[in-house]
Amino acid sequence: MRINRITINNFRIYKGLNEVFFKYKNHENNITIIAGQNGFGKTTFLTALIWGFYGKLIGEVDEKYKREIYESGGYKKYANSILNRDVKADEKSEQKFSVEIEIAEIYIPSVPCSKIIIRREFDVEKELENTNILIDGFENELTKEVGSDIFINDFILPREISKFFFFDAEKIVSLAEIKTLAEKRNLSRAYSEVLGINKYENLKRNLENLRVKLRKKSASITDRNRLVKLQEEAKQLDKLILLNEEKIENNASEIDRNRSLSEQYQERLIREGNSMSIEDMVRQKKLRDTLREQSVEIKAKLKELLELAPFAIAGHKLQELQKQVKSESHGKQKEIDNEFIKDKFSRIKQKVDTKIQEKQIADNIKAELFEIMIEAFNTNFDEQNNTLEKVLLDLYSEQTNQFEALYDNIKHSYSIQFKQIVKEEKNNRIFLSKTLRKISNAEAKDTDVLAKKYKVEKAKIDKHIKELNAEQNKLHEELGVYKQELSIKTKVISELAKTVTLDEIDREKDKVAERLVYELTEFIYKFKSEKKQSLQERLRRELHRLMHKENYIENVDVELTEDIIDINLLDKDGNLIEKEALSKGEKQLYATALLKSLVDESGIQFPIFIDSPLQKFDKQHSTNIITEFYPSISKQVILFPLLEKELTKTEYLMLLPYIAQTFVIQNSEGKSTIKEYKATQLFNKIEKKNNVHSY
Repeated sequence: MRINRITINNFRIYKGLNEVFFKYKNHENNITIIAGQNGFGKTTFLTALIWGFYGKLIGEVDEKYKREIYESGGYKKYANSILNRDVKADEKSEQKFSVEIEIAEIYIPSVPCSKIIIRREFDVEKELENTNILIDGFENELTKEVGSDIFINDFILPREISKFFFFDAEKIVSLAEIKTLAEKRNLSRAYSEVLGINKYENLKRNLENLRVKLRKKSASITDRNRLVKLQEEAKQLDKLILLNEEKIENNASEIDRNRSLSEQYQERLIREGNSMSIEDMVRQKKLRDTLREQSVEIKAKLKELLELAPFAIAGHKLQELQKQVKSESHGKQKEIDNEFIKDKFSRIKQKVDTKIQEKQIADNIKAELFEIMIEAFNTNFDEQNNTLEKVLLDLYSEQTNQFEALYDNIKHSYSIQFKQIVKEEKNNRIFLSKTLRKISNAEAKDTDVLAKKYKVEKAKIDKHIKELNAEQNKLHEELGVYKQELSIKTKVISELAKTVTLDEIDREKDKVAERLVYELTEFIYKFKSEKKQSLQERLRRELHRLMHKENYIENVDVELTEDIIDINLLDKDGNLIEKEALSKGEKQLYATALLKSLVDESGIQFPIFIDSPLQKFDKQHSTNIITEFYPSISKQVILFPLLEKELTKTEYLMLLPYIAQTFVIQNSEGKSTIKEYKATQLFNKIEKKNNVHSY
């Protein structure tokens, strides 16, 4: 599958018709570059393409679009914001925008075709979206029968897996940051779709439902009545679930509408000079109280430090005092030591005397020996006995320790603590003053009659939003209960259906269905195991190929448990490597390798569109991505780089042998256009401007 042409009309920064024709040379030249400065429309081009495929369902493709639709106040307002500003401002211009995509080399079962054109248009005035699909230039009954959105989802590219073909290279790190069970379950559904597991599980589920219908038809009167009752209850639960989902959707729209009104009143308050809402006022008053409490704490700390200030000011005198305390402490220690030494010497002398007598040494030698010992002791003892000339303080041991602690504090940390607390006090005083001024200004403006009315109306709407949110939570809880009840009843129906007797014809049908369910169960188990092994090996190979850290990620383990597919990275000792511990560049590299593995494993031949390529990669990783990843991920790869930042000239020259075409997005007076350049001339032709237009 290839995209031959993309035509964008009045889509945000692209005013009027902008057509890009993609030429095909050969499999080796599979990369197209669409370069442009920040704000010129690279991401807008990709958004236009995704909207062209999925329209109002774009929110199901990526959380980013879902959030933008929510923040806009619903899809229609989101679509209204897409229309080019100049066109919107010109009342004479047709208030429409559109995207047209031409696809070639596409295979659709039972429908011969060589080319498909998808044209999606939105009329802002009528708030109406229209999609036309032409197969080889003509409308087809299949597209009419199933509907354009289902046709695109089932025969071209499912929404659940489009995130693996349209992605922002900087943001795909989210694949390495999946933590919650809900996030894992959502991603696992996409994995199942990509790996082809989902279609077999759906087939098995349909066959199991068929068996239930056959049993219902042939059941005994008692069992049939019970089965009918259970199925009726299940049907009622289905209706309740549908009703709740509709209420939740309507509630969400009502919340969005009220939020929009609340914002309008806030804007009016700002125009009236009162920019602070009631919630802001409450927050500011809470902040004021917190700052006042902090002020009291800071002043208490400052008071403690000020009590020590005289000692710090004394400086040199304090140092002399410390020397005196130290000298007196040493002197006292020596006095204690003297008594100890005298006692020890006396004992040593007695022991020596005893030993001399045992040895029968002559008295004259004995006298000389004692004389030498006494002389040596007295000499050293005189040195030990030197004491202070004058005792001034005479502190106890505990008082000495307290003074030493005080001295160390003043010498080493007092200055830092004092400066820090003074800084905290100053900052606290400034913030408190600003907060008090804000509150005072807001309260002064509350006397304005119009502003007061706006505040009252806004408060009513905000209260209503709060009530709607509470109701929304209640509806979600009820929905969860209904779904749980339905799940229980479905299991009971399934078990009951197994006990009934079938007539001859239905028995044969049931046998075939039973056999197929059994075979599918076995097949799905083997298929999952094969996909598990295959995905493990592909991902391990891709990581080894792209990473330059040898033996860092030695192996990959894919876990398949019910509806969860989890991927674990292992080191050479088999220990789990936490993905959270990976650097941004390593996370992006992991996500890149995973995308490549999934695309290869899926067998889906679809172009890959990559915004912000080579972000967070060092030189070695960038080389691996350029030479190993981009040339092999798909037959058609379109990159949207910011030259010199996301793609340097050196990197571009490495990529050049694989490039088929290069385009540059140019901007003049807030209008972007796309122009083709020769691949060898890209860096010479593109203009590097300082002023960037943002849209």
